[in-house]
Amino acid sequence: MKRRPFTFSDLCEECEVLTSPYSLDGQDLGVKILIPTKLQSQYPFNTTAYGFLQQLRNEIFEFGTIEFPQLQVNKTNHTLAQRAPHEHHYSDNHYLTGHCQHPHQDTPPLPSAFWLGDTRRFYSTWIISKYGLQQYLDLSQSEPSLSELELHKRVVTDSINNHSGLLLNREPGLLLIDNSNHRSLYHSRTCNFATINEHNSPKRDTPMYAYNETGLLHYIDILDSRRGSDHRCDTDRQEVIDFLNSDSNQ
Repeated sequence: MKRRPFTFSDLCEECEVLTSPYSLDGQDLGVKILIPTKLQSQYPFNTTAYGFLQQLRNEIFEFGTIEFPQLQVNKTNHTLAQRAPHEHHYSDNHYLTGHCQHPHQDTPPLPSAFWLGDTRRFYSTWIISKYGLQQYLDLSQSEPSLSELELHKRVVTDSINNHSGLLLNREPGLLLIDNSNHRSLYHSRTCNFATINEHNSPKRDTPMYAYNETGLLHYIDILDSRRGSDHRCDTDRQEVIDFLNSDSNQ
């Protein structure tokens, strides 16, 4: 069955909407949509991540981030399930085995989605502005011997204090992030340094399911050789292809 279209206004009619929960560089950012529990099993609230990415494309562009707190995970066609580094010991990909990542945009200008089924104890997503990114790059260039972890220790807290960065994607629910130049947002995985130090090398953490349309088209198994074929849906994937083709034609 073809995915039925819905609008941001449709969601607002049924849900409480919190606008501008954050601020980066003095500019309002984000929106939170609180979906009543009794509606979460109904369409469109139970759609896949790609349904939200496609139907809310304009709003993701406008708000920068859209969150659906406590929304139950739909794992259909996730491109990656990122766990604690130890759980990816079989991989040689630093994005899986490192505590921290270099700030980046996934597939600009297409947005990304991240979904959590439970609270993450050790990790979160660090979102920074272009100014925050410049601070990071300046430090990495002035002190090239610093590791990714050491850079994050120096910069993450500063970015939060000067309002060029924030930490999201720690609590259950869906997070959509703009990757375009409109907001110039960059993101990366970072860690709770106090908790990491306390537990030395954490053995397990809540899997963070990632979704992006380009990754789905190519099945980016190179990122995780043990991704497997669970939760793959050819019908959903074809709808993503049709949407992207329609989008490019416009």
